[in-house]
Amino acid sequence: MAREIRIGGVPTDSAANAANIAVRDWLETQARIAAYWRDILVDQNGDLDLIEALDAHALFLRSATG
Repeated sequence: MAREIRIGGVPTDSAANAANIAVRDWLETQARIAAYWRDILVDQNGDLDLIEALDAHALFLRSATG
């Protein structure tokens, strides 16, 4: 019978699931931060290239969360 593999006392499938949740949460947070800065630039008539870069980056981050 195969022995259950654990990381820090947690079964690996549970540890992997917890890590996936944490990374998705982090990506979503980063997307919100990018959107926040984009909104500030728009309100202040900021540089269009920066606004577009933040739009693209936020989209990428949101799409990475699945």
